[in-house]
Amino acid sequence: MEAASFPLDCVSTKEHTEENLVKRLAELEAKSREMEESIRYAGSLQQSILPNERIFQNAFMDAFVLFQPKDIVSGDFYWIYQHHDDVYFAVGDCTGHGVPGALVNIAGNTLLRQIIRLEGVSDPATIIRLLDNELTSLFNENLTIGTRRDGMDIVFCKFNLRTGFGSFCGAGRPLVLIREGQLVEFKKGSDSIGYCLNCNKEFETVNFNLQKGDIFYLFSDGYTDQFGGENVKKFNRQRFRNLLLSIAEMPLDKQKKELVLSYQNWKGKQEQVDDICVIGVKI
Repeated sequence: MEAASFPLDCVSTKEHTEENLVKRLAELEAKSREMEESIRYAGSLQQSILPNERIFQNAFMDAFVLFQPKDIVSGDFYWIYQHHDDVYFAVGDCTGHGVPGALVNIAGNTLLRQIIRLEGVSDPATIIRLLDNELTSLFNENLTIGTRRDGMDIVFCKFNLRTGFGSFCGAGRPLVLIREGQLVEFKKGSDSIGYCLNCNKEFETVNFNLQKGDIFYLFSDGYTDQFGGENVKKFNRQRFRNLLLSIAEMPLDKQKKELVLSYQNWKGKQEQVDDICVIGVKI
């Protein structure tokens, strides 16, 4: 029996299709590499904007910063600014993570710098209210269609270490204090930063005295929302509080290591679900 033969034009068409596929695949791989390089560069830029952990350690008796993005860039951010005896510092958790969250992150970081330098603006609730107005305006002022609902939750503190006076404003995030073995949680506030239709937002400043040995914790929800454990559940807020109490007597660099270890043990083989940011400062 004679072997089947194919017309030359069919063979040519097949070879041409394969060549096009190989070429197209190479183009897609090149674009993927280019995009990844761009995101990595954006991540390095974001890291350069975030303050070094040593700035917190120089401002307080002791401090740590635990920062672990889910992706290369993060929707979480931390921030600190010193003016005379006042130390302003915050942790923000922006809408989403990755590139969209990072854009809101950088906008919030920049706006805080501008607001805090305005003469006479020092009250945490006033600062958060201005941040809310500015961020909402930034993302919606030039839109012709629709409304952007990007925003953030933030815990914002102002401590005067000379007078021993502290104040805090929570916009969707709480502040945790451990004093003499007891944990106190300052409530997070019901309103977040960003667009809200027909909302009459209320931001409140909570004042308190600082005592030597106080440890304050600011954090996003990435740690407590992580799934893991035997039954693949969220780590949750109560487990996080118990963990903080169990390590409170340790130096803060040891606390950071314990937080990382506990997180890794809990997460196991599960995927990281969100950006993580935890800051601890000791008076």
